[in-house]
Amino acid sequence: MKTVVVEDEILIREGLCRLLHNMFPEIEICGVAGNGHEGLLCIEQNNPDFIITDIKMPCMDGLEMLTKVQDSGRFPKVIILTAYSEFTYAQQAVKLGVCDYVMKPVVVQEFVQAIRKVQHLCEQEQKRMPEAMVSLENIISGMLHGVTVPDGQLKDFLKRRYEIADDSPLIELLVYLGDSYESRKERKRHDMERVLQQKEVKYCLTDMEYDKSIVAVIYGYSSKQDMERWYQNQIWFQKREKWEQRISYGMLEVTGIEEIRDGYQQLMPYMDWSIVLGDDILISYPQIADIQSEVCIYPVELENQMKIAICTGEKDKMRKIMEQFYDCFMNGKVYSPKEVKESYMRFLWAMLNIAKEVGGIDYAQIDQKLLLSRITDAKTKEELRNTCEELFDCMDISMKTVEGVSLAVKKAQSMIHEFYADGITLGEIADRLNLTQEYLGTQFHKELGENFSSYIRNYRLSKAKELLIGTQLKQYEIAKKVGYTDAKYFARVFKECVGMSPAEYRKSN
Repeated sequence: MKTVVVEDEILIREGLCRLLHNMFPEIEICGVAGNGHEGLLCIEQNNPDFIITDIKMPCMDGLEMLTKVQDSGRFPKVIILTAYSEFTYAQQAVKLGVCDYVMKPVVVQEFVQAIRKVQHLCEQEQKRMPEAMVSLENIISGMLHGVTVPDGQLKDFLKRRYEIADDSPLIELLVYLGDSYESRKERKRHDMERVLQQKEVKYCLTDMEYDKSIVAVIYGYSSKQDMERWYQNQIWFQKREKWEQRISYGMLEVTGIEEIRDGYQQLMPYMDWSIVLGDDILISYPQIADIQSEVCIYPVELENQMKIAICTGEKDKMRKIMEQFYDCFMNGKVYSPKEVKESYMRFLWAMLNIAKEVGGIDYAQIDQKLLLSRITDAKTKEELRNTCEELFDCMDISMKTVEGVSLAVKKAQSMIHEFYADGITLGEIADRLNLTQEYLGTQFHKELGENFSSYIRNYRLSKAKELLIGTQLKQYEIAKKVGYTDAKYFARVFKECVGMSPAEYRKSN
């Protein structure tokens, strides 16, 4: 395999080249460039299998460079390096066939995973390329995956063998299976064949593993309008089956075999409309492009309620707020799917950040990049909901107990949690437990890994964080509620431990 690396920051560019050389010696770096203009020349000269490129660069940015590469008839795989995660970039990247993106600063593990994904895609495409592409399925698959460019000989073959001419109308029926792709693919293919045979039209099915979809290219039909009405009725009939849930459908008509890949890439982003219209509606292009959407107002009040519920540890209330949030976008109004996704992303990040602050989630175990991609790639409301539910299930806002802790220390912890606001001391707890202060202090440090004063201070500060986020109480009121009689002293301790003042902390959250 050959690659070209396009990155304007020389240290990053050289670092990526060294990493590729060390981790993937089988990959040839056939060129490097410092901007999009140089990158385009390098790609035209070397014709690489895949490209690693930054987005923001001088002279010509990465997306413009990739557009010009495709305009020249080349369709290499692409990995994007970016510090940007906006939807506009993600949507443009999908249209340009980007396989993956790596956020800056580059993490070695993520970069290696992206390279392996490209290698896997290339291997899969090689399997689809027999020495002689004589079947229509192989030809269509090659066209859709960008590895086949129809020349005069291939066009003559299609016209002679399948009666598909340069001006023949073709319908692309896209069936999106999402996360159930592997488990439902074979059954859905069989179902599509049965339905299309009933209509007595000619067709060819192709699996699109990367997009978790099946594409039927249909020819020899009477009219698109007739096919559209007929297949919409088929969808309503099929949705009576439980296993058909969370499968969405799209349709587009192109002219001639050369437009198949462009048509597919044009239709795929519009499949997002299943999120707001429902998966029982056929997404038909170009009609879907003219749909008028209403302004989607983000439910700020629900976000604030969720923050308070997380801080107070009310899981039942959190569940109720989650259901209200889902219902915000299912009220009969037609919103832009982009705005709905942005709302989900904002809500999830609010939950994640607040849970992190109050210790209700193992933040290190959350794959934020995967979370982001699952939202941006979602094509159905169930996929968005499932992403929320998985994050919700990761939260543990109940009081945790440490294994291997003696009964005396557990009781001491319980008394701290109950009386921390009253300024309880180690001596008072020891007296209530009929233990010496020295013994309890030693056991506390031995079993919990921190001394009494650190533990009660950190517990008070964690409660202060909850009140700063979840209430509108003034700073001196919060200080009193968590056991500090002097508000200035409380502010000084808070800043020393947290790194910012209580006011700054409240504003940042």
